[in-house]
Amino acid sequence: MCGVTMVEKKLELVFMDKEGKFYPLDEVTSGELARGLEKISKEIAARLQLQKEQR
Repeated sequence: MCGVTMVEKKLELVFMDKEGKFYPLDEVTSGELARGLEKISKEIAARLQLQKEQR
């Protein structure tokens, strides 16, 4: 899972594993990053579809 964390008053994109441990993106394989981004994309699409249906 990808996320944003506050580090010394700046935002940094990070990868977070299932246990909640954070890793800088340069420490994550491209496959792990791709899977995380795919999950995020699917979640966003589902939420947008739900909002559209509720209108």
